[in-house]
Amino acid sequence: MAKFLAVKVLGKLQPVDEVGEAVLRRFKQREIVVIELTKPRNLQFHRKLMAMLNIILANQEHYTSIEDLLAVCKIRIGHTRKIQTTKGIYEVPESISFAAMDDIAFGNFYDRACNWVCSEVIPGLERKGLDDEVRVQLQEFGGNEPQPEIGEE
Repeated sequence: MAKFLAVKVLGKLQPVDEVGEAVLRRFKQREIVVIELTKPRNLQFHRKLMAMLNIILANQEHYTSIEDLLAVCKIRIGHTRKIQTTKGIYEVPESISFAAMDDIAFGNFYDRACNWVCSEVIPGLERKGLDDEVRVQLQEFGGNEPQPEIGEE
């Protein structure tokens, strides 16, 4: 299997360097290939999740740590693996590490986490209000640089 970086230009993927061009030269014109797309994860997106969790932790009374809030979040949104034991099935929270999730998967996780927060942790909290608070917190701690939006193209 060959891997290379590509960029979307005018609706088509093109290699960004000579390595990618060399890989593509191995295929005949109009030859069908299978492509698996991933988007490398941005560190700013992880900071965005941590900012959101810190805001939620400070504005509710049930959870006492980021770790507990994140673990329950993973379970409630189904980011788990199921383990069958002699006593039943247990759900174990999956990793959200950079190795475990690309940018697309993390964006999906973040959206589901925000929806869970707004519906179960602080019912009635509007997503736009949460997003605005996260943006403000990131700017306070990260300077005035604009923060990327998850899923932004």
